Amino acid sequence: MKLENSKVLVTGGSGFIGYHLVKNLVEIGCNVTVADIKHPKETENNKSISTITIDISDWTRFKDLGKFDLIFHLAACAAPKSCEENPDVAFRTNVQGTYNVLRFAVESHASKVIFPSSALLYGKYPKYLPVNEDHPVELNSVYNITKKIDEDLCELFIRRFNLPVVYFRLFNCFGPRQEPEYFLPTVILQALKTKQIEIWNDKPTRDFTFVEDTVDAFIKAAESDFVGGPLNVGSGVELRVGDIAQEIASKLGVRLNVLNKEVIGSMRLFCDNSKIRKELNWKPKVPFKDALKLTIDWYRQNTK
Repeated sequence: MKLENSKVLVTGGSGFIGYHLVKNLVEIGCNVTVADIKHPKETENNKSISTITIDISDWTRFKDLGKFDLIFHLAACAAPKSCEENPDVAFRTNVQGTYNVLRFAVESHASKVIFPSSALLYGKYPKYLPVNEDHPVELNSVYNITKKIDEDLCELFIRRFNLPVVYFRLFNCFGPRQEPEYFLPTVILQALKTKQIEIWNDKPTRDFTFVEDTVDAFIKAAESDFVGGPLNVGSGVELRVGDIAQEIASKLGVRLNVLNKEVIGSMRLFCDNSKIRKELNWKPKVPFKDALKLTIDWYRQNTK
């Protein structure tokens, strides 16, 4: 599918990944509508972007949206902690909202829907590493349950309504503008605000993917003939969080304090991304050290 001049809807377009996706779509030449529960200030002076304030769990609001060639569905209750604290909101937004978006895509004859799910579905203790898409899922939290239902809804709409959907499982996406509750922003902001870094444990490993590479996977999926999922979006590189925290401490000239507390979550996690490499010809382009520098620089410039 050629994206230039296409009409594109991005739900959740004012969020972290949404912001970067919208920016890239505009650069390609798309006419973008951002549908979000909050109004994105950054779009106000851009003629290629229109906005609509919408709660995606309310089906009646979709009648005002018009027709679109392509839909990126990013709107979600995205923080696992928030889902546990507000399960009614999580199910209403993540499940009813996703159903509404998929229904709207069918009724408006959209050519494709792109949906990001989560690698947290692989659970706290992976049975093998690197994790591929055949790994069993673990439904141990409100967040995981909503994401698995979302994936099942995608499969239902593919089979029953012949709706082309591509869905991903994202590993640790990071970059400028990410919300403070995630690991890298937490560590960077600690360093900038308190002049020290404190982490619970330095031994866990994770798979970090720069947001521009994640967005590139979304765009490649939209352009391709591939339908289905899941597809892992991750670097395929295992990084130790203690080493990352130490690198940030060194760059910002602060002290690192490791508390040696019990780890929350898995000790090791990184992905096998061979499926997405094959199906979408995608691979991460931005080296972690370069992406980390860009991220630190953004927080330096935008933290008071």
